[in-house]
Amino acid sequence: YLFLNFEPFREKLKARGITDSKTLCERLLQDTGAALLPGEVFGRNCEELTARLAYVDFDGAAALAASNDIPLAEELPAEFADRYCGRVIEAAKRIAMWVAE
Repeated sequence: YLFLNFEPFREKLKARGITDSKTLCERLLQDTGAALLPGEVFGRNCEELTARLAYVDFDGAAALAASNDIPLAEELPAEFADRYCGRVIEAAKRIAMWVAE
């Protein structure tokens, strides 16, 4: 899991009507298709702009099987993450672009 802090973007998000974690997550899902859980579900103040992202939308068995062919002393190829975790990477890119709007 990643616990994301959107507080540095508070003023920018406030201009878009986003002032709490629940609204933040609803808008992220609506605008980007990325599903996150609001920080308040994890005991954070509901007005805090935090959220949890689970990066589980990939085939872990396939990624592990492919990594077994690569010696431990070698780095994974640059395209490995795109090939085996592409949807997770795409979601992260969409979130970053959305925040930057």
